[in-house]
Formats: sequence, structure tokens, C-alpha cells
Amino acid sequence: MAARVELKPDWVRIVFSEAVDGITSADFHYFWLRHNCPCLTGCRHQATHERLIDASVIPLNIQPLRVEASSVTDSDEPAVTVFWAPIATKNGTGELELPNEKEHTSVFSVDWLRNNAYATNREKTHDLPPHDASLVTIDYQELSDKYGDTANSTLENTKLTANGAARYKALLFDKLSQYGVAVIRNRGSDTEDIIYDFIDPSADVIPTHFGRIEHLRTDNTENTNNDQLGYTNSPVRLHTDLCYAESVPGFQFLHCIRPADVGGDNYFVHAESAANYLKTEVSRRAYDLLTTVPVRFDRKQNNFQALHVSPILRLGDKPDPATNEHRLEQVRYSYFTQGAQTSVPFSELREWYEALQVWDKLLYRDDFQIKANLEAGDVVIYDNLKVLHARNGFTGARHMAGVYLNSSDLWPHLRQAKEQTVTAEA
Repeated sequence: MAARVELKPDWVRIVFSEAVDGITSADFHYFWLRHNCPCLTGCRHQATHERLIDASVIPLNIQPLRVEASSVTDSDEPAVTVFWAPIATKNGTGELELPNEKEHTSVFSVDWLRNNAYATNREKTHDLPPHDASLVTIDYQELSDKYGDTANSTLENTKLTANGAARYKALLFDKLSQYGVAVIRNRGSDTEDIIYDFIDPSADVIPTHFGRIEHLRTDNTENTNNDQLGYTNSPVRLHTDLCYAESVPGFQFLHCIRPADVGGDNYFVHAESAANYLKTEVSRRAYDLLTTVPVRFDRKQNNFQALHVSPILRLGDKPDPATNEHRLEQVRYSYFTQGAQTSVPFSELREWYEALQVWDKLLYRDDFQIKANLEAGDVVIYDNLKVLHARNGFTGARHMAGVYLNSSDLWPHLRQAKEQTVTAEA
């Protein structure tokens, strides 16, 4: 029985040419394949064919060099051949030793793979989170060239015609609905005017204990309670904002007033997609722990303190009728306000930390992140319930204006523009 291979980031799908006992495909983790290598040149004993390789030496994030469908078994049966970079294995005294080989080859007969399949005909799989910045980018200059309202524009702020504004906001609706983040290039210098790109003039921003608009810069004098990382030039790792608040703002936008001289680039992860990937592709156990174990988010500043307790991944109360799964409603993730973990029994704490590490390592994969270097006049807006944001450390007088918005103000405003655009094009 022949087969074809479909390579995925963390596993491979073997699609069989013929269904046997209803099995048309099987998915295999790369670490499982490496552990079950049948070769007699280090992985199996030449005389007894018993396993020699120790599972502890196989990195769980191991990746193959390449995978090929072939017919190279001793009996010329259809096979799948996996090529690996060498890994250190234990020698006769238990010490790790790198074998003298350029690459390691594992040849699996297709029949053996089918007979040992542990994940067949999987339907509930998830792709990687969006990580192509071009998918979330809008060039405001292109819109203003086509739909500019010259009569009402200034050097600091280019206005669009009613038709142009509706098209712009329809684009925002699409980007935020699909990706949870939008990067707007060349938007302008007027933060107050930009607020109403996203909400109706009758609405307003969400003020916090920092103020109405945060001026994130090292020499900040405008905001209260600026004794926190955002007002330093240190790197700020992936997080959602205000995890310690009972009611968390649905959206935040950052307006670049001045970029850093060096560094300060922003990056984002669609955490809802990352959580789904964790659940079906990496570790359901880790997902279950992160959705059930409470975490203390404790903000302590000189003149402000707030505490909220919640799992990192909060699920909805009612299951989805289509899947019977509880959907993810909110991500609360902030390493700098995460309090001491005291709610887990001694014998289970290591397991919770392991789940946290699996999650964190996923988030810092390049293929999980959208990266954006903001220049003066650029804006990025993101869903604070579903998207993590971060920035690199920097030097120079970097200045970002940060504004929080209610989801209940943003979505109706953008949806109305989307509906107007659809109607006009019908």
C-alpha cells in the first residue's frame, strides 16, 4: 500500500492510497518517529532488534531534515523515509555522545505505520497562528491618494471622503475580525483624531489609572503611576494588558509618535489561535491546566494596587453546540503582574509549570509571531482579549501613545462601515 506525506510544523500526515479498516490517514509526531526508528545503526540492537535509543535524549521539538515517500525496505515494500540531523545518544557508560554521521535515516514501511498509528483520520486540527505582517497591514497613504478629502485635510491629518472612510473602516473590520490585529501605515500625527477611526464620536476611550492616553516613553511626565515597564527602555515580553482588572479593555491601539533610534520593534501573537494549536497539535493536558488552574494577577505600584484571579485561558460557560467544546473567551497573560502560584498542590505544581513553559515556548516561535517595526505616524490596534503584544528593548527617545477602547464601541462602528461598503458594491 503506497502513501504520500503531508509535512506539518510539528508532525507529519501519512495519507494511505487505500483505506484499510476505514483508516485513510494517520498523523505522527516527529519525536515519536525518531524514538521508533527501526535502524540497526544505533537505534536497534543488530542481533536482537531491541530498542537501544533512550527517549530522554530526543528533543520534543525535533524536526526532520526531509521526509520522502519511497520503496526502500528490504522487501521493496512502500515506505516512508525520514532524514534527521544527528542527535547525541547515550554510549555504553551512559554519557551523551554525538554519532559520526552527517544525517540519520529512518525507514518505516507503510504497513508498519498503519498498524502502529495512534491518531487516524483526524479532523480537528489547527493551523499556525497568522504570522505574515502583510496580511494585517493597511497603507493609509494609498487610501488618501485615492479617497483624500483635500478640503478638510491638514498637514498633520489627512481626511478621507465618506466613501474612503467607509472603505478604510471596512478594511479594519476585516483585519480585526480575522487576525485580531491591524497595522496602519502613514496614518498621521494626531492621536485624538485617530481615536475616531475606531469608535463613534459619541463614544470615548477607556481611562485607566495611567490616564486617558498613555505616553509610553522613558521621560514621561504626563501620566500617573508610570512606575512600570512600559515607561522604561527594557524589553517587554508577550502579554495582554490590565490582567489584574476585573473588566479588561477589549482593544488597545498604539500610535507611534517617534520610533526608537535602535530596537523597540513590536511583535504580536494571535493567542486564540495559539491556544487552539496547543490543544490539538501539542498538548491537550497543558491546555486543560491553563484553562482551569487559577492565577493571581497582582499589580503593585507605589500608588496603585489591584488583584484579579483567573486562569490564563478563560473558557466560556456554555459549550459550542457544533463541537461540544467550550470556546476560548479571553486570554490573561502577563508575566510581570503574575503573582506567586499558591493554588496548586505540591505534587502537581511541576506539571503546571511544564504546561506554562510549553505555552510560552510556542508563543516565541517565529512562525507564531507577527512582527512590525512602527515608524512615526504608524498605528497598530489589537484585540486585548485574544492577541498578545510585546516590544524589544531600545535606545533613544521612543514615544508611543497608547489608548484603550471598548469592544462594544468599536465593533458596531466598524461593522456599520463594512455593511455600507458591501451595500454600495452590491
